[in-house]
Amino acid sequence: MISQSLKLKDGETLRVESFKGDRWLEITRKRGDGFSVTEHGFKNATYEVGEEELRQLLRRLIDFEFPRSHQLRVSKSKG
Repeated sequence: MISQSLKLKDGETLRVESFKGDRWLEITRKRGDGFSVTEHGFKNATYEVGEEELRQLLRRLIDFEFPRSHQLRVSKSKG
């Protein structure tokens, strides 16, 4: 999923949901090197990060939001 996020084009969004759909992360590619990550679940927050920070942030958020989830839904859309 991290590699899919890095391959996004400007304006595209990758959404990762729990199997039940009650928790999700949205990763949107901004122009250039930036990403917007929206967390909705145990915490609700939005982060603006670069490529370097994206890997660490996603690993931390996935561990926190989906601790026991073995099945995640991933969808891609154009913004």
